[in-house]
Amino acid sequence: LWRYSPQRLNGEAIRDSILAASGSIDLTLGGPPIFPWVAQDVLDTEKKKGKWEIQPDGPATWRRSIYIYQRRSLPFPMFETFDHPNMNISAGARNISTVPTQALTMMNNPSVLLQAQRLADRIESDAPGDLVKQIDLAYEYTLSRPATELERSIALKVAKGQSLAAFTHVLFNLNEFLYMR
Repeated sequence: LWRYSPQRLNGEAIRDSILAASGSIDLTLGGPPIFPWVAQDVLDTEKKKGKWEIQPDGPATWRRSIYIYQRRSLPFPMFETFDHPNMNISAGARNISTVPTQALTMMNNPSVLLQAQRLADRIESDAPGDLVKQIDLAYEYTLSRPATELERSIALKVAKGQSLAAFTHVLFNLNEFLYMR
């Protein structure tokens, strides 16, 4: 146990972790599937028009990833980027890769950006007017640990220079958030 290689979370766990950190996750058990937002150009690539109800990114789609509607011909793009198994064949284990599209998805996905803003709003409401406390809460909510002095000073520069939402977006992109150790 002293040597455990870091393992990246799968796409479902990453999405659930982002929703949990931002305080948006709906943990209701059971019910119908959800159809998270997928870009229209991705839906247009389908030769057969099957069922995919376009739902706006909001509380109705912030349920756990296990409730996402799955289509063999149209995998959810974020999951596909993070090595979701091919649903047309049996797979004993998932492929594990680290590719640039994973970082680009975390940086540019509208849902990730929205949840970073929601996390910033949550932190601002929990510690109004106290930027140092807000940064400590951001680390606690995302990484489950306190910030070091160096991290706190860098975070203060980012939050003051850009915004608290930009800082929370950075936290979602850290290896420490995306990998199990």
